[in-house]
Amino acid sequence: MPLDWQRVEVHASTTDGFTPDATTLQGTIESPQGSTVVVVTDDPVYVRLLARSTSGTASTPSAQAGPAGPTQVVPTDGTVTELKLADGAVTEGKIAADAVGTIALQESAVLAENLADAAVEVGKIADNAVTGPAIAASAVSAGKIATNAVTATTIAANSVTSNKVAAGAITTDKLTVTGGASILTEPSFEGPYTASLVAGSTFASQDTTAGNGSPTSLKIDATSATPLFRSVALTSAATLPGEQWNLAVDYWVSNDWVGTELSIHARWETAAGAVISYGKVAVTSPVRETWTRISGTVTAPATTARIVPRVESGSATAGFIRFDNASVRPVLGGTQIQDGAVTTQKVVAGAIQTAQLDTGAVNADKIASGAVTTAKLDALAVTSDKIAANSITASKILAGAVDATALAADAITGKTITGGTITGAVLQTAATGERVTINEGNVNKVLVYDDTNRAVAEMSGLGLALVGTNGSLMFLDPDALYPTIRLTNSAGTNEAAINVVDGTASSADLGLNSGQFTGSTFPDVKWRTFFGNDFWVAERIRNSNSTTIIGGRIAMTGTAASIGYRNSSDTSQESLLALYANLAQITGGRMEILPAASSSSALYVNAASGYTGNLLRLLLNGTEKFAVSKDGNLTLDGILSAGNVAAGRLTITPVANTPTSQAVTGLSLKGTNIRVVACPATTVPGTQVTGVGVTSQSATGFTVWCTRTNTTATVIEWIAYGV
Repeated sequence: MPLDWQRVEVHASTTDGFTPDATTLQGTIESPQGSTVVVVTDDPVYVRLLARSTSGTASTPSAQAGPAGPTQVVPTDGTVTELKLADGAVTEGKIAADAVGTIALQESAVLAENLADAAVEVGKIADNAVTGPAIAASAVSAGKIATNAVTATTIAANSVTSNKVAAGAITTDKLTVTGGASILTEPSFEGPYTASLVAGSTFASQDTTAGNGSPTSLKIDATSATPLFRSVALTSAATLPGEQWNLAVDYWVSNDWVGTELSIHARWETAAGAVISYGKVAVTSPVRETWTRISGTVTAPATTARIVPRVESGSATAGFIRFDNASVRPVLGGTQIQDGAVTTQKVVAGAIQTAQLDTGAVNADKIASGAVTTAKLDALAVTSDKIAANSITASKILAGAVDATALAADAITGKTITGGTITGAVLQTAATGERVTINEGNVNKVLVYDDTNRAVAEMSGLGLALVGTNGSLMFLDPDALYPTIRLTNSAGTNEAAINVVDGTASSADLGLNSGQFTGSTFPDVKWRTFFGNDFWVAERIRNSNSTTIIGGRIAMTGTAASIGYRNSSDTSQESLLALYANLAQITGGRMEILPAASSSSALYVNAASGYTGNLLRLLLNGTEKFAVSKDGNLTLDGILSAGNVAAGRLTITPVANTPTSQAVTGLSLKGTNIRVVACPATTVPGTQVTGVGVTSQSATGFTVWCTRTNTTATVIEWIAYGV
């Protein structure tokens, strides 16, 4: 697996040749071990997979598979048993309204042993569908009802009576009257998920210059020749008709923005992905260049199966809008339970604990006189901060109510609790400001906050994360394909990584990877240093293809070391200096020595005594051209040119029997003493050519003399050298 692999997205559509986007996303596979994703559909679908890296970068989508499905879930004989239904086969879209009614169920037909845990979910029961005769006494127990499954619209008036509900069947985890947490992955648009949302967009970007309480925001450029609606989908989630969602976001509008509205809205879609309508929280006259928050609640219309929350610049031609601190929360109002429907005989003793009650929810006027007795209070449930001064008098305490069995020995020692086990609680060092919390939001995390109420550290089953004051993140991820430490920049747009790799059995190789940058025409170049199983390398590679190497490279093993330039795309450019035992070798390149001014030798060779090889040897394609032996003997296969040697020829036409001269000029000989040798090119030396001589020798020239018995032109060969 690639070291920066994050997850695989599963996309499905009824359209042949579809392009994966937010509307086709069905689920994700978060583990390299794989998993199962159920696609809810009435028609055959095509499926494509798409991988994402930890920075949010999407891969090229896979080839298309299909069409496939839908899988038959009901046998032809019409009998439906738990053995004939696949996991996830029956969803809310598979049960028609009023499909399960009294005429469909025999008396006592629904028994506990015929219902899987959490088998009854929201949307599976039509209004007034299940009445008393269809449910055996005590048939439906707590484990058979999913959380939030039974709402006021699901139960007909007076249809559920005490003899139809087993003792303890309806517990607090089956009743919810509060709103849920926001479903957005990055509400402040600071990390790689947001980068993946705007990747490839011509108008949306991750703005690292301004945010509202954070360094980053989501920016939509509204510049257009004609009015356009431009939006960014933030995520998608399953929902049901009638469910309410609270939408909120901070916006910042430039002074030059020209448009009809800005909004955060819900696009309502059917199970097949068709758009039904939009639920908007919109502003038509926005505040300019000041962070302003808008919020509102929208309701899913009939046939809705999915919500796609989006932020949008509406019908605009100029300017831009920034969005930050978005929130998309499911709303489950208190009116879901009819007033007076839950009475004391409908609630099992101990079912409603303090964790199920909002702060201040139970006031004095909500408690009947004498309703709260010692039997209704857990030991140590009432602490000093819950009791008004002087509110407990002797008349309020039953004789013998507080005894040694109610208090552990030494349990209350000022503010110290010694011994015991605390289960299901939230522990925090302070309510706000600089603090540490444990299990906040019941998500099994330890969080550390700074004095600005910003979470700066997290420890959970996912690993350990630390956030710097500038927004940079350090994340220890032990559950990645290889244990990894990730280090982001302040904007969260780039990261370096340190990981441990077991490339071979029992090994623990260490990799150091820089952040990515653009180089050598590639957009994803990085530097990697790798400490392997008896090797070490530092190289410049592509993040998407580690076999693409362009740039300097150092490699070391137990038997060799090398440094050089590599280009896997054009090996003709490569040059390498390799070092072995008693040998250094340069391949693929030329060597130039360009020393600074010095009295030392630019190239110095000093062989040890007993050395028998050549001191210098030069070859061309295997043919020896130049060699200096250990004794200093020079072997040269070519012409020797030296600054102290010059040679040439000249022609003198003499006067008969009279010495005649000709000067040689323009020389530049090295040496302090100049020697010249001259001789005639003749077949009549001594008879007709009676003499040749040289005078006036210098570094720049000399004079040649010739005497012969006639006036025949005579060629004189000469060589001059300095010593």
